Amino acid sequence: MADVLSGGRTFDPARFSMTSLLHRALLAFALTGTLLIAPAAAADAAPKKPAKVTKIRAKTSTSTLTIHWARPARAKKVAICVKTAPRARSCIRKVKTRRNSITFRALRPNSGTDFYYRLTSYRGKYKAATRWKKANLRVGKGTANRVVGGRGHYLSYHWSKVRSASSYEIQLSTNHRFSGRVVQAGRKGLGAKIDGLNGGMTYHARVRGVNGKVKGAWGPVTRTKLAAVPSRVTVATYNLCGEDRCRSADSGAWFLRNVPTWAVRKPLAGAVVRSGSPDVVVTQESATRTAFHTQLPGFTRGAYKSAKTIYFRSSRFTALGGGGLTLDSATGRYATWNLLRDRKTGTAFIVTNAHLEPHKGAARDELRLKQTARLISKVNALNPHRLPVVWGGDFNSNESNANQDNYPGGFDAPTQRFARHGIVNSLGLAGSAINAELNSANAGVPVPKSNGHHVDAIFVPSSGITVEAWSMPANFIQTETGREYSTPFPSDHNPVVARLVVATP
Repeated sequence: MADVLSGGRTFDPARFSMTSLLHRALLAFALTGTLLIAPAAAADAAPKKPAKVTKIRAKTSTSTLTIHWARPARAKKVAICVKTAPRARSCIRKVKTRRNSITFRALRPNSGTDFYYRLTSYRGKYKAATRWKKANLRVGKGTANRVVGGRGHYLSYHWSKVRSASSYEIQLSTNHRFSGRVVQAGRKGLGAKIDGLNGGMTYHARVRGVNGKVKGAWGPVTRTKLAAVPSRVTVATYNLCGEDRCRSADSGAWFLRNVPTWAVRKPLAGAVVRSGSPDVVVTQESATRTAFHTQLPGFTRGAYKSAKTIYFRSSRFTALGGGGLTLDSATGRYATWNLLRDRKTGTAFIVTNAHLEPHKGAARDELRLKQTARLISKVNALNPHRLPVVWGGDFNSNESNANQDNYPGGFDAPTQRFARHGIVNSLGLAGSAINAELNSANAGVPVPKSNGHHVDAIFVPSSGITVEAWSMPANFIQTETGREYSTPFPSDHNPVVARLVVATP
């Protein structure tokens, strides 16, 4: 039965369910005229799910994973699951704790990312999980490496296992700072053979462990001089009188006839130097317009400066470096150099090409002495590995400079200065010699001068390079009075050729 309320209003209880908050509010309103909201029960008002874990920090060592987090609101416990992959069926480590940190010990690295972990907060039957996070173990410091083999163009290394490393990196450098060109290789095992090195150079090596994207500290550095394999190379030096520098208005008619323009002489010069079968050719008085490379098919043009050029056979050698050297800026004397590597044996050596002060006399000898000293000093500075050096060029000096009757106070400056450094004329070490009695400067005179005076020379260290043969190629004809140069001359100099074996004991 409905009740009659003030104002003539009625209330029928059958139309309302007393179990709902709304119904209770409406009943209060009907009875009092005031809408009252009763406080909700605690179970209805408070969120049932715990908050997710936040402020997660992870730290690894070579075998441990420590995780810290902030206590999540409304959570009773936090469960930590560690897997090797997010989709793995089971956790390799799992723990539920009331604490806010945990450490997993005795872990081992895996390929790629080591571990994935997730934290889940619990409150009764309710839970809230974080996303999977990555963790990689740290890698121990690299171990000492040792050389187990190597000669010519390779070195083989071995090292010990590094803790928590799944692979390794080895670095080689020709300097202890590992700057410039660095050879680096990755390996799964505990050893590596590094190829493509330069025989005769000293290499510094170090190893470090790698675990996925994590790399350990480099281990101790070892230092090894790579033994070179003897390498045969034939070197020629040739003053071309290119661009007709030796021809002038003061030259006699006979000289201009015997030593014609470069256009005429160029193929002759190419033929005579090729007859010596050289692998390396160093030329003087060969400015860019001389273009002597057209006479040397199969050769690469190396270092050039101030009409001095180095050429080397492309199939035999690569150039690892090179450039020009200033010997005397006041008189305009320069040299060039190239660091060459034998493609087959890996043996590295240096070739230089100099053209020193011309003319006789003590004052000029003093200039040549200083120029030779600067040449040696500068090449030594760019040769920290003490590689063998072949010194070619037109030195404008020989034993006749020391003839006191003609040149008081004169001396053979280049030979003297070279001797102080254990460097000698290759002719003196040659197993055989051809045309050694001829002067290398023919002066365009058909009848050969046979004093054995050579302003053009190839110098080598007294040890470390073997001189198998020495020769001075030239074109001759037989006359009633004997052998004469054929004319026209390729140049007013003859080439000098030395067949060498570099890097001998």
